[in-house]
Amino acid sequence: MPNRQPEDKAGVIFCCLFALLFWLPIPFGSKPEWAMILFSFLAVTLSLGWGLSLVVKGFRLGSVFLKGLHFHVGFLLIIFWLWLQQCPLPADWVEWLSPKAFASYTNASLLIGEPLPAKIPLSLDPYNTRLAYWLTLGYWLLFSLVLGVVKSQQQLRALAWALIAAGAFQASVGAFSILSGLETLLLSDKKSYLGVATGTFVNRNSFAGFLEMILAIGIGLQISGLGKSGRIPFKDRLVKFLTTLLSNKVLLRTCLAVMVIGMVMSRSRMGNAAFFASLVITGFLYVFCRRRLTKGVAFLFISLLAVDVAIVSQWFGLEQVIDRLEQTSLDHESRPNVAQLTVDIIRDYPLTGTGGGTYYTALTEYHDGSWRGFYDLAHIDLLQFPAEFGLPAYGILIAMVLLALWHGFQAMRHRKNPLMTGIGFGSFMGIVAILIHSTVDFNLQIPANGAYFVVLMALAVHARYLPSQRFRLEVTKPERCQESA
Repeated sequence: MPNRQPEDKAGVIFCCLFALLFWLPIPFGSKPEWAMILFSFLAVTLSLGWGLSLVVKGFRLGSVFLKGLHFHVGFLLIIFWLWLQQCPLPADWVEWLSPKAFASYTNASLLIGEPLPAKIPLSLDPYNTRLAYWLTLGYWLLFSLVLGVVKSQQQLRALAWALIAAGAFQASVGAFSILSGLETLLLSDKKSYLGVATGTFVNRNSFAGFLEMILAIGIGLQISGLGKSGRIPFKDRLVKFLTTLLSNKVLLRTCLAVMVIGMVMSRSRMGNAAFFASLVITGFLYVFCRRRLTKGVAFLFISLLAVDVAIVSQWFGLEQVIDRLEQTSLDHESRPNVAQLTVDIIRDYPLTGTGGGTYYTALTEYHDGSWRGFYDLAHIDLLQFPAEFGLPAYGILIAMVLLALWHGFQAMRHRKNPLMTGIGFGSFMGIVAILIHSTVDFNLQIPANGAYFVVLMALAVHARYLPSQRFRLEVTKPERCQESA
């Protein structure tokens, strides 16, 4: 009984991790301030519980957790940088590190008629940078929990199913909201994007970005369950077909269909484009890595690209998505102007950035009157991060993402275990989909999407390094079983 105690604690933490992942998208993608704080608090609490279980077990970290060392270093450097951005520093230091920020504080002091304080922060909005600090800390702790708590193939598969359950739930809520006419976000009524699916997200593009990642994991999990091709007798084929009907493969395929419907009903142009582009890119890469294309994999890709799109999605609004793509004109969009202003911000704050979470504050100085209102987000993640964090910190983020893609690629190329290959496929495809979508949207500024993106990075590490545990099948002698017991 004493030996089971650590496992029970780990099991509780494992279930709590599932509950946290399921909860994150529900409060409007965890975008409200209270939801961000709650996420950080829960991540810290779970991490403390996991740390306590490690102490009970003799503080033995898993091999996969240690393989993620480069990611841990990257996260800690970003967290330290966000903390430094919001800390008051000697004004002379700020003038040397960020002349533009020093000039902004100097102008503000002149406007209010008070002398410039002896110490000022690098961030233009220290409060929001402090929130970004806690949010990033939550991301790192979530990444660490996924690497540390998941220690077996069964747990990895269970985690993938937990993500799929969250995605299917969100797609169901989005579809039901439209088809029933209730127009609800569960926690409140919808006030925007009426007539299109958003799940519990406020923005349809954030909803589509969320589904992109979950669909990728679902496709990877389905690939892991595909058998080898070859001639099979009719009797065996019939038995296999009936077994499949009674297995979770049908449930998985149903969840994928529901999420594809939700994706199309979102009417998100880039969401749908990013999903199918990432599927094609990763599919070709998978065939290249495996050096063969089985009938099962070919049928899966064809069914996703043809059946789901041409038949199922046609009933739920594919024509409207195509119409929106055809009618899109950059001449009628204000985003390119805002994008150019974001580039100007990067040029003015190249080293330190304006501070995490300060885009709305920084953009006010660049408003030229060519559009009405203000953008609280850049609508281009690939520009907002360097504007807020600075180019050196942005380089660290890019290196971490590229390393995750490399792990996913290596898993597809070298792992013989079907589950690891499938998870490598899913993590790679999900990351690519969000990167494509981030060229025109702000998915990674939504905490739920950012958290799931971090989970994809952790899954890529698992796909490459988690042991296959096949050695257990080789233990057959009774005396060896007694020794191991």
